[in-house]
Amino acid sequence: GKDCAFQKTCTDEQIALMTEQEQLRRSYGSHDVAPPSTSVNSTLVSILKYGAVNPRSTHRLNADVEKLAKKFKVPEKRLWHIKVRALAESHQWPLLRNLADSRVKPPISLKHFAMAAIKGGQSQVEIMFYIDRMQDKNDGDDRYDLFCEAGYWKKALEEAVAKGDGGKIANVRSTCHDPDIQRLCEKYI
Repeated sequence: GKDCAFQKTCTDEQIALMTEQEQLRRSYGSHDVAPPSTSVNSTLVSILKYGAVNPRSTHRLNADVEKLAKKFKVPEKRLWHIKVRALAESHQWPLLRNLADSRVKPPISLKHFAMAAIKGGQSQVEIMFYIDRMQDKNDGDDRYDLFCEAGYWKKALEEAVAKGDGGKIANVRSTCHDPDIQRLCEKYI
C-alpha cells in the first residue's frame, strides 16, 4: 500500500528509462548511444557524446536529450552541466561554443565552459572567448582563478590589481615562474 509507493515510483521510472534506452539503441543502431542499466545523467552524457561518433545526427541527438531530460524532470542547471561535460569530454568544441551562445545569460556560469576548455587543452582564443564574456561584478574572482588555472599570469595579475587584492598579487608572484611577471608583482605589493 502506502509504504511501497516510493519503491513503486522508483521501479516504474527505472523501467521507463530502460525502455527509452532500448528505443535509443534501436533508433541509432548502437549500444554506445545509451548503454543499458545506466542512470538518467549517464544516459544523457552518452547520447551527447555519441554526437562525436555520428555528427550528422547531432540535431536529432540533442532533441532526444531534451526529451529525455524533460520526461525525467532533470533540472535545467544540471542538464547544462551535463552538456558542458559531455561536449568537452568528446571534444565537440564548436557545439560547446554554440551552447554558450544559445542564451544571452546561460543558467550556469561561463566559468564551467572556460574550465572545460582549459582542461581540454584548447587554445587561448577559445578559453578567452568564455572568460571575456564573464563581466558581472561577481565574476572577478572566477576570472582570476581561471587565469591562474590556464597559466595566464599577466592576466591574473591584472585582475588582482583591478580588485586591489594584495593576497592574489602575492599568489601570482609565488606561483608564476616568469621573472618579468614577478617583477611586475613587486611593483604592486
